[in-house]
Amino acid sequence: MDTTQQAGTRPTVFRPRTVICERHELIRFGLKRVVSEVLEIVGEASDGIAATEIIRRLKPDFIILDVDLDVLNGVEVTRRITQELPNANILILTDSYHATKYHNQLIRAGARGFCLKSSGPRTLFEAIEQVTRNLPYCDPKITQLVKQAPSSSMPNTNLTDREIEVLIRLDLRNKEIAEELDMKLRTVEKHIECILAKMKVPTRTAAALKAVQLGYVLLPKMPGRDPVTGVTYEHTVAELQAELAVANEHLKALLKQNELLKDALTERTKSPTQALPPSPPPS
Repeated sequence: MDTTQQAGTRPTVFRPRTVICERHELIRFGLKRVVSEVLEIVGEASDGIAATEIIRRLKPDFIILDVDLDVLNGVEVTRRITQELPNANILILTDSYHATKYHNQLIRAGARGFCLKSSGPRTLFEAIEQVTRNLPYCDPKITQLVKQAPSSSMPNTNLTDREIEVLIRLDLRNKEIAEELDMKLRTVEKHIECILAKMKVPTRTAAALKAVQLGYVLLPKMPGRDPVTGVTYEHTVAELQAELAVANEHLKALLKQNELLKDALTERTKSPTQALPPSPPPS
């Protein structure tokens, strides 16, 4: 982070004015605790409309934005904000499903960085460091999914890079593929025809199954879920990290209080005992 120093003062660390847009209160609360040392949190929102309004009003230096927001999703929020604030530094902090479904659309809308909520503080701080310096960043786990290429052990299917981009998105509707890859609908259809011919399969379902057999991961990356609660594992990890951040804050407060008590006790034991008044002279 950049530092500034005035004559006769200690150097101060620049903390970008930041708005956090996250629908889940616990995750938002924990996130603030994690990043407060490097960011100045000036606002927060839990839905897309509120996020857009508070960002317009506060014009922050940095924005942490989930994609899965009510009313307006993160793609539309990003698009609207960057139209009004072209230099906005937006870090998308979301899950694998939304990161892989909307990755290219978010880039075109103006998002500068991508990070998974489940990746942990180290990756998050790396993302913050890059994006607040106006540099692009993508969580390696997301890059691995959205930039898939055939491995040396795969049979040669002669698919072009563009055809592979379509292949790994065959679980989406053609219109969704077109929106994500910025293609015309007819172009998507032609790519699918070529994929079926090159892979020697009759249907897109068969092509998708064969893609998985070849080692590709179909997008969007579907989340694993707890069979009882239905909550995604990524969300559970993010909540646990939030709870840990809050617990760490409480522990720091207790340790600080303990140090203050120790200092007070030390001062008391070091202070000289109050001198007794002189005895009266004998009569």
